[in-house]
Amino acid sequence: MPEPSLRGRAEWFIVGVFALGAMAFTAAFFVRPIDDPAGVLALVTLTALSERLGVKLYFDGRVSISFVGAVMAAVCFGAPAAALVAAAIALTGGYLFADRSTRKLAFNFGQQNMAAFAAAMAIAGVAATGIEQNPLALVAEGAIAGLVIFAVTTTAVAGVVSITTSRNFFATHRADFAWLLPHYVALGLVAGALSAVYGQLGVAGLVALTIPLLLSRYSIKQVVDKTRDNVLRLEKSNQQLRSAYIEIRDMSEELRDAYTGTLESLVAALDMRDQETRGHSNRVANHSVELARLLGLNDEEELTMIYRGALMHDVGKIGVPDAILRKPGPLTDDEWLFMRKHPTMGYRILAQVPYLRPAARVVLAHHERWDGDGYPRRLKGEAIPLGARIFALADTYDAIVSDRPYRDGKSPDEALQEILRCAGSQFDPKVVEAFEAVFPGWRDEKDGHGASPLYLPAWRRRDDAPGRATG
Repeated sequence: MPEPSLRGRAEWFIVGVFALGAMAFTAAFFVRPIDDPAGVLALVTLTALSERLGVKLYFDGRVSISFVGAVMAAVCFGAPAAALVAAAIALTGGYLFADRSTRKLAFNFGQQNMAAFAAAMAIAGVAATGIEQNPLALVAEGAIAGLVIFAVTTTAVAGVVSITTSRNFFATHRADFAWLLPHYVALGLVAGALSAVYGQLGVAGLVALTIPLLLSRYSIKQVVDKTRDNVLRLEKSNQQLRSAYIEIRDMSEELRDAYTGTLESLVAALDMRDQETRGHSNRVANHSVELARLLGLNDEEELTMIYRGALMHDVGKIGVPDAILRKPGPLTDDEWLFMRKHPTMGYRILAQVPYLRPAARVVLAHHERWDGDGYPRRLKGEAIPLGARIFALADTYDAIVSDRPYRDGKSPDEALQEILRCAGSQFDPKVVEAFEAVFPGWRDEKDGHGASPLYLPAWRRRDDAPGRATG
């Protein structure tokens, strides 16, 4: 729906077109008299019939050959006949409107009469030059009249369309109407040829020539009807496919939620085994997603992969004996050697499940270090998956501020200083920069429980803020 102000402007435009068309219709009868009433009556009748027999398209529109009658009227009979033909086209077309719109009728009456009058005046100007009115000249005049009618009618229609849609007039005309120019010229040439036939055979020849036109109309209707049926069938199929797509999408979202719920339940079961780190996986997963968003990762699949990898990072500890996992004191070298196998064991567990394979890569690399001194593969720098680099920092922060049986957790500010100290060695400097930005929110979290992930696009746009981690 156009805005009220646009509707008002369109109404005034339509009134203006109608007024100009009415003036053209009146003026046409002062230009010259009707010399051949029978011929004009026959042409008006045939033109109205061709408009009445126009073929309805599969969208809101129709196609007819009544334009040929308008050109013939301008070429053969002059302005008065052109005015009558234009009025016949407008009135017949208005009768066929499904909504019986008086606005459409007034607009079409105006633009049809403006175009017909302009075409008749152009032909009169050509005739005034003294060019011999032979068949070839009539064909050329038909093309000229077609060009004039094209210019006037498409300008009027493009004008009202540009007003109601707030589109640029020239862009509208070029996109929606310029392609019609060859059709108008071709039909103008046909009308010129029919004018030459009329000059030789009179009304009888004109009526005889309507037979092939009616046959062509029948062929067009057959093609358009078949096309409309096919389009409607395709639209119905498309609607069915769209409904099926929505159902599949909803089912996919339900499955994804079910997967995530299953993983969270499994993590809760792991937490029951390792009480001192209870809630650690959930907090780290939320913090990892927050850092990932701040680093510009907005793809939902990638964020889901990071969340799942962070959530399941310690799943490999299932294979670690309780004597090592729950030992209250420091681990021996052999115990550490066994403990460091848990990323590989976690990877092997998750890689068996197709939808967890991307997350398994985060689990495998979550103890790698930026400087290459991590484990199990001693990856270095950007060879470490970004999700694992992000997780490593979130995991370390939570480990520092959380209580353990063998030590008390440190303050968030102490954790900040420790992470800044390790920027460029243990942690990716860019991830540390993102951590600096979100740290105020993390520091305010109560009881070590992570809040919902935050996204701070304003900070992300600060390209000139390097952060201390890289200074």
